[in-house]
Amino acid sequence: MAAKCAKPREPDESRTKPEDPRTVLLGQLAEGMRAALAAGDVEAARIAHETIGRLLGAPGADTGGVIDLAAERSRRGG
Repeated sequence: MAAKCAKPREPDESRTKPEDPRTVLLGQLAEGMRAALAAGDVEAARIAHETIGRLLGAPGADTGGVIDLAAERSRRGG
C-alpha cells in the first residue's frame, strides 16, 4: 500500500507578503461603518465614511509609503 503524503505546495502569497496597512485600515473602517449603520449610529457611520474618503484621497494612497522610523528620527535630530 502506497504511503499517503502531502504534496509540497508553493508558498501562499497571502501568508508570506505582509498586508498593506492602508488596506487593513480601510477594511476595518468599512466593517465599522457597516456595524454602525446596523446599530443605527449614523454619526459614527458618517465619520467612518469620511475617514475612508480621506485615506483614499490622501497623497500616496495608491502606494502605501513605508518610512524608516530610525532614519526619520535621526533626520529630525531626535
